[in-house]
Amino acid sequence: MIKTFTLKSYKSKSLSGNITIPGDKSISIRAVIIASISYGNTKIFGLLESDDVKDTITALKFLGIEIRKTKVYFLVKGNGGVFSNNEKNLYFGNSGTASRLMCGVLCSRDVNIVIKGDYSLSNRPMQRIIDPLKKLGANLTTNTGKLPISIKKTKNIAPNTVTSKLGSAQVKSAVVLAALNIKGKTTFKEFSPSRNHTEIMLNYLGANIKVTKFKNYNKIVVVGPCVLKAQEIRVPGDFSSAAFLIVATLICSDSKVRIKNVGLNYFRVGLLEILKKMNAKIKVVKEYYVNGERVGDIEVESSKLIGICDDGKMSTRLIDEYPILFVAASFAKGNTIFRGLGELKVKESNRLDAMSKALSESGVKVEVKKNSIKIFGQKSHSGGIRINTFKDHRIAMAMIIFGLASKKPIKIDEMDMIFTSFPSFYNVLQKIGAKVEKIPK
Repeated sequence: MIKTFTLKSYKSKSLSGNITIPGDKSISIRAVIIASISYGNTKIFGLLESDDVKDTITALKFLGIEIRKTKVYFLVKGNGGVFSNNEKNLYFGNSGTASRLMCGVLCSRDVNIVIKGDYSLSNRPMQRIIDPLKKLGANLTTNTGKLPISIKKTKNIAPNTVTSKLGSAQVKSAVVLAALNIKGKTTFKEFSPSRNHTEIMLNYLGANIKVTKFKNYNKIVVVGPCVLKAQEIRVPGDFSSAAFLIVATLICSDSKVRIKNVGLNYFRVGLLEILKKMNAKIKVVKEYYVNGERVGDIEVESSKLIGICDDGKMSTRLIDEYPILFVAASFAKGNTIFRGLGELKVKESNRLDAMSKALSESGVKVEVKKNSIKIFGQKSHSGGIRINTFKDHRIAMAMIIFGLASKKPIKIDEMDMIFTSFPSFYNVLQKIGAKVEKIPK
């Protein structure tokens, strides 16, 4: 009989060390996709080898792209976006990023393909990319706005202007990637600016792309077709993964940790601004740029956090970090209110409901309204329960961090989903002295 394991965390202190975290998931997925439609061989250093990235690589190989791992980098042999294996299914597991971006890539590449995913991904909203891509003439059909998505060849693809108020980098990226192979000028107007990894990487690889910032919106213009020229890509450490270590250090006493070579893209680091308002001792040092992305080291110390009221205006800059931010608020002095959380309901799980349930059962008083949460913080909470993670990697990791500061241990129902984004989570926590163990389910 094969034993399956999960994680359990215990009250910890004196976390310390200089550590490096795995590569950024968002940039890794974009790197292999964009390298595949470039001309020439791209060497990608520091690629995250998580389940989401592996599923993306498998799909690209199925489309005829040669991708090979060496001892120090991944080699992607791009052919300008000529794909094979029409009339087939592409499986993207749990990756919303890869599935949505590839819809953009493939809808203008003269292929017949069906995009599929696992149970969780198949229940996430896809109409948000279907509508803007159809405005460009793409031929896509869905299962009532969800996966699977069928992409068919079409002669109607043409440049257009697409406007979005959603604040979604995946929607923006899908449109921009489609525009690369459309003759003429395609314009995307975003009224809620979102992470810009796609624009940065395309600019680095020579795309005819221009971003203009206006008072109320950003305008991204792509003049296609674009010829992308392969160059080396170096993937910085994933800030979303670093977030768990940052909060662990803040809430565990006598702790000081330095996290090296972390991506510091402006649209990703809203968590740092919120935590500093909560009195967190955090410093960014040794900054530099790599293929257009800002990178640096983050130094964190144990802190006496205080509650705040956040209006949610920065929500697109920390959407993936809310679960661990809720944990930080739980151990802050006073009450914390987070507003503007509607987008949390359509992630890998309904994270607003899942986290409020997990925290309540762990001894934290919370009040949840339609798109907001009030967390009644205090120095310590009981813990001592088994968490239903709803197969969501960020719920799982956030509650393991909670267990490092609660009176009694926290056990999660399963750990496998953590491999979608942070495969070395357990090992990194052990390196800094956190009391975490693998136990039979």
